[in-house]
Amino acid sequence: MPVWNIAAAQYGATQNDLDANILHHLDFVRCAVAEQIDLLIFPELSLSGFNTENHHDCALAFTDERLNPLQNAAVEHHMTIVVGLPLRCEKGVSPGSVGFLPDGSRVACCKPFSFDMDAPVQHTPLVGLHNRSVAMGFSTGSDEETWPRSAAEMGASLYATGKFINEISYQHDEMYLQRWAHKYNLPVLLANHAYSTGKYRSAGRSACWDDRGELVVRADHGELLAVGRRDEKGWHGEIIPLR
Repeated sequence: MPVWNIAAAQYGATQNDLDANILHHLDFVRCAVAEQIDLLIFPELSLSGFNTENHHDCALAFTDERLNPLQNAAVEHHMTIVVGLPLRCEKGVSPGSVGFLPDGSRVACCKPFSFDMDAPVQHTPLVGLHNRSVAMGFSTGSDEETWPRSAAEMGASLYATGKFINEISYQHDEMYLQRWAHKYNLPVLLANHAYSTGKYRSAGRSACWDDRGELVVRADHGELLAVGRRDEKGWHGEIIPLR
């Protein structure tokens, strides 16, 4: 298997300040460059801060030019960067993510507005090359099996999810993400928020599990990179404080 360095950015957002958050995302990118990271995943709503009441205020279309600094960084450093934000589309605004790819393109993943049993089966976006492809499963419940199952069916090398997980629900989310890694022989990367926001209390503990469901790395609290590295010996992890 080719060497692959992936990282979950345990990120502390500034509430409702898009410009400040874009600049702070670039701080994490610089730290990731120093660690030779190929794939950097940020948490759910990382560009707006986690606030479900008025996230419309920071909503953007995934083609918005204000996101260009992140696209430029992906190209310059040959890194795939996935951020969370409220996405604006024809049906309205929904939590989602945008992936900035090294070739200058973008891909979006949006939480479905409703679940319709008669609707066509939905698949998570898949980006990257063979043996280094990433299925984006942002803003979905950890116990929702549709997304990791579709990732495995498409032959993904990794299932990546950015979330806001509090202390109460962390054990529940962790159990399911580990279960999907083991069931589908699919490594899983989780990026959680570094800090609490108002009434929302973040658990931190961004993590990675390998394709057997074994824990590779789990962070504690604070701003950092939870790094998973794959080489000929398998997966191993480390924690890199933001600097």
